[in-house]
Amino acid sequence: MSENIDKKQEVETTGHVWDGVQEFNNPLPRWWLLSFYGTVIFSLIYWVLYPTWPLPNNWTKGIKTVQVKEGGEVKELNWNTRTLLAEELQSSTEAKNRDAFYGKLGALKKLEDIQATENEGLKEFALSTGAVMFADNCATCHGAGGEGKFGLYPNLTDDAWLWGGHYSQIEQTITMGRTGNMTPASLTGLTDDEITDVAKYALTLSGNYTSDEASERGKVIFEGKGTCYTCHGPDGKGVVTMGGANLTDQIWELVPIFDAKTDDEKVAMIRKQVIDGVTPATDRVMPTWKDRLTKEQIRALAVYVHELGGGQ
Repeated sequence: MSENIDKKQEVETTGHVWDGVQEFNNPLPRWWLLSFYGTVIFSLIYWVLYPTWPLPNNWTKGIKTVQVKEGGEVKELNWNTRTLLAEELQSSTEAKNRDAFYGKLGALKKLEDIQATENEGLKEFALSTGAVMFADNCATCHGAGGEGKFGLYPNLTDDAWLWGGHYSQIEQTITMGRTGNMTPASLTGLTDDEITDVAKYALTLSGNYTSDEASERGKVIFEGKGTCYTCHGPDGKGVVTMGGANLTDQIWELVPIFDAKTDDEKVAMIRKQVIDGVTPATDRVMPTWKDRLTKEQIRALAVYVHELGGGQ
């Protein structure tokens, strides 16, 4: 290829001519070339640092990381828009204030101390954060207001606490979970007549049945062969450590006693409950939350649940 120079333009040509028109060889400006090479270098660095290339079942993660707190631990996670947002939220002023309150909440020797005057503002913080966690984790079963669902999930707004309604007891319930258990009559060896007698006695404890000879026989069974006293207590008020229901009040979680119009209907309802019992791992099961929520979050949630209306 000959090197021709257009004297007028002083620009090198390629030597190609089409219909008398020469093809000039105008070099790109140096600034443009430097910019282009810079973008190439930038892209190479970007590919290494950030998530970039799709793979058959995944994508390249990049080597850049961010520090994000998860489950009470600070973890190094690969950079992406989600982890970046989490980092920014956790490093905000509000997040730092929240962490400070959580620190105070976790440092309490016992949760009841939240009522102390030196902990002013801590209870309000626990209530506000606990409300959010309740909506996210508990409302599905217990309802948005804690009203529960009859026969399935306990009402948290009344005074009936199977496992205790004090701050520390609620905290333990949320932490460890609970499993309801009432031994079916078939495992206690009760006869059909004995089931009827103990059902009548159970109803007398709450004033829903007038004491008679059958209920007196039922009392003996309640305190003896039926082993009912083990969970419900000899006085029928329930044993908190066993999760036994209080049979002396007018709060019924599993038996719709107030739908009954006659004593016979009431007895029939209690008989069915005595016969069926509550089977562990299938009925009235509350999962543990210690693997999902931190100790501080559980404490805030316990304070909120306590204040729903029935806390002791």
